[in-house]
Amino acid sequence: MRKFWIEFHKISGLIILIPLLLQSISGSIIVFDHAIDEWLNSDILLTNVVAGSSPAPISEVMSAAKTALPDTSYVSSLRKPRHENTVFMAYVEMQKQSPYYGKRMEVLINPYTAEVTAVREWGHYFTSFIYLLHFTLLLDEYGALFLGFLAILILLNVIIGVYLGWPKSKAAWDWLLARKHRKTPLIGKLRRWHILTGLISLPVFVILILTGISMIFHDQTEAIFDRPQPPKLVVDNDPAQSIAIDSWLPSVKTHWPDAEWMRIGQPTTASPAATITIRKANDPRKTGGSSMLWLHPQTNQVLAEQNYDKLSVRQKTAFWLFPLHSGEALHMPGRLLVFICGLLTTILTIAGGWLWYKRKFRPKRRLT
Repeated sequence: MRKFWIEFHKISGLIILIPLLLQSISGSIIVFDHAIDEWLNSDILLTNVVAGSSPAPISEVMSAAKTALPDTSYVSSLRKPRHENTVFMAYVEMQKQSPYYGKRMEVLINPYTAEVTAVREWGHYFTSFIYLLHFTLLLDEYGALFLGFLAILILLNVIIGVYLGWPKSKAAWDWLLARKHRKTPLIGKLRRWHILTGLISLPVFVILILTGISMIFHDQTEAIFDRPQPPKLVVDNDPAQSIAIDSWLPSVKTHWPDAEWMRIGQPTTASPAATITIRKANDPRKTGGSSMLWLHPQTNQVLAEQNYDKLSVRQKTAFWLFPLHSGEALHMPGRLLVFICGLLTTILTIAGGWLWYKRKFRPKRRLT
């Protein structure tokens, strides 16, 4: 039986070799995607803050996002600047007659002057391209589905690898940890590094696989964890009254004084309330937020809320999946851990492939 699992581990390892390399390398890159994006595109993403400058009103920022491209339908999401030296990022939905219809367009806006610094399409710049590669292999939903089933195969391969590689005696532990200085051929060293790297990265690797699977099969995951769904609201707007965009955030602060807003969504026909995404102190999503408020766009009355603190443990788990996968749930140490695990996975994959190559194509000894 052990011989069967050895062959299975080899064959499945060869099947996942190239995709796993792409996943580990791209995953390590996007752990620090915002910092990399700002470094590569500092001219459009970073601003020079003049001492004493005041932020522009949110209404002006939203207006700039709405008018940056012709045939813009609405601003689906306005993301808060990551820090005082960077820009607002607005995602806009386009009308059907627009050549950008169906595309994810980003409008970058200076937070102090409300001037548009750039318009770009998500997926057409480096870090967004790496995201697409990581989550779809550039094959849209079919690529994501393929990666989902591939991740299940990877998880099975990992479990078998642990079963095969776990030392079962003191001598095996001595060999694995190189406690006794013996001359070991290259193929032996590769096998040792392969096993040791796999065992060291095992806990983080299993978490990354499981959270990755959960995000690919997100509908099933949301059903399992009973993730809250947006409420279906009916909002009566007064045609004679204007939308009070600049009053939305003060109303949020009044309702939740210690919370920090992260995103704003404009009212639409399908969702007629102003949608504000909130981050609280104990929120696992440091860059996104897990709480939400739905406001009447004219009166600023709170129509509904999603309070992370009041969710069940099962529901809270749903909001931990992406932050665990990206490492952001544990701040910088978590990101570094995921980054290092990605590098270790790359080493593990290369070492495993080289082991197979050396064993498969090593010259046979001649009998004399």
